[in-house]
Amino acid sequence: MIFKDHIVRTENIKTMQMLDKAKLDHQVIAMFMSCEGIPLETSDVSAILRQCDALGQHKASHKKAKALIQAKMNHFEDSELPCPAAY
Repeated sequence: MIFKDHIVRTENIKTMQMLDKAKLDHQVIAMFMSCEGIPLETSDVSAILRQCDALGQHKASHKKAKALIQAKMNHFEDSELPCPAAY
């Protein structure tokens, strides 16, 4: 599945979660989102909701989180890495 650019907006995901909690069928949620200008298939809705439920179930240790943040900061400081936009 290719994520749509605008589906990552928190409001859209929260809307889908609210509709799912209201026991609406995923096909209806997909149609609703499509009417709102976000073209989704039923399988897209199911996958997005399943992935959101899986997030947050496992927590990383403080040491691992700190290492990830440090790696990201080192990336920003490295001027020899090519710019992805240049490809």
